[in-house]
Amino acid sequence: MFTCKKIMILGGSNFQLPIIARAKEMGLYVITCDYLPDNPGHRLSDEYYNVSTTDKEGVLALATKLNIDAIVTFSSDPAISTVAYVANALGLSGPSLDAVTILSEKDKFRALLSKLGFNVPKSYVVNSAVIPEELMNSNSKFVVKPVDSSGSKGITYSSANTSELNHAIEYALENSRAKRCIIEEYIDGDQIHGDGYVQNGKLIYKYLGDHFFYTKTRNFIPISTRWPCKYYGTRTLDVIINQVEGICNAIGYMDGPVNIEARVTDLGEVYIIEVSPRNGGNYVPIIQERLTGFDFMSKIIYSSLGLNLQITDRLYNTKVGAYYILHSEKEGIFQDVRISDKIKDHIFFHKIFQNQGDAVHEYVGSNTTIGVVLLEFDSISERDFFMPDISDFIQVIILQYDMFELKMNKSTMIY
Repeated sequence: MFTCKKIMILGGSNFQLPIIARAKEMGLYVITCDYLPDNPGHRLSDEYYNVSTTDKEGVLALATKLNIDAIVTFSSDPAISTVAYVANALGLSGPSLDAVTILSEKDKFRALLSKLGFNVPKSYVVNSAVIPEELMNSNSKFVVKPVDSSGSKGITYSSANTSELNHAIEYALENSRAKRCIIEEYIDGDQIHGDGYVQNGKLIYKYLGDHFFYTKTRNFIPISTRWPCKYYGTRTLDVIINQVEGICNAIGYMDGPVNIEARVTDLGEVYIIEVSPRNGGNYVPIIQERLTGFDFMSKIIYSSLGLNLQITDRLYNTKVGAYYILHSEKEGIFQDVRISDKIKDHIFFHKIFQNQGDAVHEYVGSNTTIGVVLLEFDSISERDFFMPDISDFIQVIILQYDMFELKMNKSTMIY
């Protein structure tokens, strides 16, 4: 279809594999780059270069040398700024760097929300482990985040306790490329999450679900999203959609994918938490294509080539589904994933990132994910039967280090 066209895809992890495969299916010559040569996507591409996806000048020099026709990434916050930088420099199709910067850096995004008159959590930006004086005697709860990290790395739920908050700030700064973090008032309520697509400033596609978090640690990280969300067909969802469109139009982000996170309080107040200029991780666009038929990957590839694949603003068939993050609650050695026959027929895709015998860590962010399972259900009631107790049906088997050492010692004993 696109013979002789060169597309550069930033990143070759499991989460970029789907768009690499789709680009190959379309006949494109695929060039991948990142700083991890063992990433699986590089085995599928036509060429791989060891250049970090956050090295804007390095990627620009490589793209110029290779005379590429398009540049994209998929489900990656750090790489989208580089995509915008290179596309703008070379006159390729892509988002503006200014728009991407505002959407990707949490302190700048909060300033935009305030300017637009939207609800904004009370927040403080710091670049050192010094607690703002206003918080010293606070009774509030906070979420402390790097302004620019991805995959929920460096995020902590914290009280105003000095040592606890200090630790949260230090952890966030360690995971921030800009060495800034935001201390944000925790908004109690329901979390809404999903992907959308903006075309000519209008959210022509959106499918939002209920977002659930891992609660065994203070790390504020997703464990599942379940579609559709409880607010489907309500005015609350209309408010979220209208505000997302208002944000995109205000900064000139007129065409492209968005990953949306919003909070809804018990009083029905809407807080937009994030509008990221990319698709969600954890194979969110894959499950959304399964549940609705919306083809994110083809749309993104066409757009990167400057081709206007217009999509009508219509209602998509919305099926019921969820993703679930395979994870460990402790450090140890990965053994297996056991899936009950009761839920097996609902799983249409699963990816395990670890091999038997690999060391795994407690789940504290996407970098400690063991795998992802995508599920489809016949009804919301069926989904709500399985998902609250999903660990009863899908079990990750981890051997603790002391048991692993005992097992290894026994296997080498001479009788």
